[in-house]
Amino acid sequence: MPSRRAYLATLTAAGLAGCIGEEPATGTDTDSPTATTAPGTAPRPDVIVEAAAVQYAYRHIENVDWNGIQPADGQFVFVTVDARPADSVPARSAFTLVADGEQYAPAELAHRMPVDLDVPGSAYTPDREGPDRRGWLAFETPAQLDSAPTLRLDRDPAPAEWELDADLATAPPPAWEWSVDTPDTVAPNTTFDIAITAENVGDGPGTFRGAVNFSYPLYAPRGFDIPLDPGQSGTETVGAEVRDADPGREIDYGVRTPVGETTVTVTVESDSTDTETE
Repeated sequence: MPSRRAYLATLTAAGLAGCIGEEPATGTDTDSPTATTAPGTAPRPDVIVEAAAVQYAYRHIENVDWNGIQPADGQFVFVTVDARPADSVPARSAFTLVADGEQYAPAELAHRMPVDLDVPGSAYTPDREGPDRRGWLAFETPAQLDSAPTLRLDRDPAPAEWELDADLATAPPPAWEWSVDTPDTVAPNTTFDIAITAENVGDGPGTFRGAVNFSYPLYAPRGFDIPLDPGQSGTETVGAEVRDADPGREIDYGVRTPVGETTVTVTVESDSTDTETE
């Protein structure tokens, strides 16, 4: 009979938390901007704020067929803007995130190829022609703000501000305990599940984001997201297969999360009665 192998890692509430709208009461981190202009500012220029989200971590392309996870020191606030209608396209540096009397400049992410964000588009790079005049800006802020953030655009004749409906930014951060379970051995030519279980032991909602990196039959990552309210736990399964693997072969799977990583190994049983499963 296959046995159960588990790995456990714990993050306290003071530790790593959280990607923007990573998703409020439903356990998700995604928030959308309102259509109001902050008092005392000029009417908004023809730049559109499409979406905003708070995340405590994001997946990124570590190499062509491998995903890593980048956690925030506090939280990431992502905002997608569309400057294609504007006559004068603002530079990245013209935008700031304003919260609690502080201004935050757009961040240069440690890993510049994030995937599966909670906002649309690619990175905002207005120095290029075409669709790159629409994209997201990332801001790094403390894990909990006292007031909802606003996006500010400094340009003539007067600055513009957008109030972001980002309730998650003012919520306490989540914290995680997690484990991963696989069978020790599997029959030849079968499929099986890699089960990732997470518990939110923090004081605020969030999404436990991670990836399982495969080395067989192809090198490829498979992401998983587990949205959880405080005190909740949940399990996500990632399917794997050992079709055409030689009996006795050991296959490794790398599991990455915001609070740790591990490798689990599954051995293909030596079985003289190989049968193809559906």
